Amino acid sequence: MNVVEPIISRAMYEDVQSQKEKNQRAFCRDRVYIFMQKLLCPKCGKIMQCKGSGGQKKKYMYYHCSDCKTYLREDLVEDSVMFLIMNLIEYDMTVKKYFFPVLADKKERNTDKLDKEIVNLQNQKNRIKEAYLKGIVEVEDFSEDYRVIEEKLNMLEEKRIQAIDINKQSFSPQSIMADRDVEKEKLIRSNKFQDMLMAEWKNKTKEEKQEFISKFVENIVIEKDKKGYYNLINIKFRSSYIEQISKLMDLGMFDIALPFEQGKKERIVNTTVLMDKKELKEYMDRLNEYYEVSYYELNQLDKPKKGYQKKYLTIEEVNRNGEQLFKLVELISDDKQFPQKEENRILGEIRIKEREKVS
Repeated sequence: MNVVEPIISRAMYEDVQSQKEKNQRAFCRDRVYIFMQKLLCPKCGKIMQCKGSGGQKKKYMYYHCSDCKTYLREDLVEDSVMFLIMNLIEYDMTVKKYFFPVLADKKERNTDKLDKEIVNLQNQKNRIKEAYLKGIVEVEDFSEDYRVIEEKLNMLEEKRIQAIDINKQSFSPQSIMADRDVEKEKLIRSNKFQDMLMAEWKNKTKEEKQEFISKFVENIVIEKDKKGYYNLINIKFRSSYIEQISKLMDLGMFDIALPFEQGKKERIVNTTVLMDKKELKEYMDRLNEYYEVSYYELNQLDKPKKGYQKKYLTIEEVNRNGEQLFKLVELISDDKQFPQKEENRILGEIRIKEREKVS
């Protein structure tokens, strides 16, 4: 004002500002989408846009591709990936409670500066999200700015993990894993494990669910078949999550779920990969503080040496000694390269038995 000649009158300027505020209110987005910017169209591969519909009684939230006329309902998308969400929740809870010392650097460092940067970026993300919800910025601008901030946040959080002062002179990854497995076993036996994971998800707000998915997932492809069923076609995880998994695998701490037959039934058994003989001993020593522990070799996956008799055991829930199957281990004999060559692999099972109470 009073510096350059105005292009429009003051009255017109005030009218424009008033209309701008009305437009912002008219296009205000009051819904939070859990998989915002994460779902790709199964036909063309573009990011699917968020869309809401419905009356006063029931409102549905959709993701749609305007080019391919593809629509996916959010609640059905959520149901189709719930098994994946449960695994990610279990992993996240495990990292927070047990694996931070393993993923962190042992050196003592101050994280105050990193914490401040993370808070600043979180505030930036909240501001730009608010601007998008109010209709101030277009979806293209929002998507790019949001992606850049997310990448910076993930990088800082990864640095923070590496910089945590664990305040321990030494620790055993296998001891930590044994403590984790014992707690999980108790929850499974009490039939509370899945309920606990589901409650963790249901207790999150939609904003928290959105943040959680964004923390682990880069993008997802869901396809709806002719019968209306939703099928997970592809998922791409964030690089920071993959890097953590790789580190756990290097330490012999990563479990995969393998299907095995028990009689005519199929059972999913947790199997630890890339564990060597020394790590197996450390794991069993720690486990032995809770249970009576036994280890059996199921089969040697290389050619039998002269005089060596292969031993095959049927995987049963309980063996004749009253020992229950606890975990399978793919034991390696030399370098930790994945996937392992068959000649370097030994598959064994760890069984446990409750200690007899001393009267």
